[in-house]
Amino acid sequence: MSYLHLSEIKLGMTINQVLVSPDGKMVFGQGTVVNEYLLSCLKGWKVEGADVTEAALEFNLADIEELIADVTIALADNRPMEKQVQNAAKVHSEIEIELKRIFLLTRYHGTVPLDTIINLVNMRIYPRLSKRESFEQLHTCASAGDYLYRHALDVALISGYLGRWLGYGDSDILNLTLAGLVHDIGKTRINFEMLSKPGKLNVEEFKIAKIHANHSHQLLAQTGSVSTIVLNAVLQHHERMDGSGYPYGCKGEDITMLARIVAVADVYDALISNRYYRKGVSPQEAIEIMIFQMAGQLDNHVLACLIENIRNLDKENIPALHNLAI
Repeated sequence: MSYLHLSEIKLGMTINQVLVSPDGKMVFGQGTVVNEYLLSCLKGWKVEGADVTEAALEFNLADIEELIADVTIALADNRPMEKQVQNAAKVHSEIEIELKRIFLLTRYHGTVPLDTIINLVNMRIYPRLSKRESFEQLHTCASAGDYLYRHALDVALISGYLGRWLGYGDSDILNLTLAGLVHDIGKTRINFEMLSKPGKLNVEEFKIAKIHANHSHQLLAQTGSVSTIVLNAVLQHHERMDGSGYPYGCKGEDITMLARIVAVADVYDALISNRYYRKGVSPQEAIEIMIFQMAGQLDNHVLACLIENIRNLDKENIPALHNLAI
């Protein structure tokens, strides 16, 4: 770590402190990779310099086996069926039912009931980020039948937790929660029978399914009320750091930080969840896949943040957050 004057900070470096705008409305969390937008913000904020490192965080492969073992122990020690987690799962199911109604309304009317969604984020989902059991219950088994709605809620919660753990402010955490909730709402424009088939999609079906990120972006953009930050996170949640993602093959700093966070949340939940065509894997298997099979695709700092907080589930004491309007 070293302190550099703003003129010496280069693209690709990593910020090693939390940087907050003068009005307190924007936060760049520790570990944010420097890009043109971040530099322009810092210039506008008249920041003199910051603590940075030359390169992005890398995994120490020699420690990965120990890390994964720690994850296994942490999850086992949390007694996933304790009363608080059971109550959290009950609330989770209630919100899923409301999400199903929202997705069906979007499918049949072709428009997103944004006011209903924002109210759901503010009143039911965002407050759950103050409860550790809301994260723990994500690891309980669930049927694949309502995967689309459960996954939307799971990604909203995981994205919100990641935003908090990375040091983002309330505004960005709300944006992450909203982006996670609606990242797949474009799937309402895709044939449901295709999405729910018991086997993997064929090449042509996968081409159709990949358009869902564009559909989600379009549905939200046409409301005229969703911020560009959220729209970009939704559009880019399948982009990958090495350029192997879709829809546009963006890479590195061209992918917004919020999109990188939603991407990690999306992949993790998709791996541990039961699907129509396969059973979900264990959290430790999911981490192995994300580290090894997806090497270079996900933001290392965000992934490391998720892993570290799973390891510390028993120790984590999540303070209450305030319910804010978007």
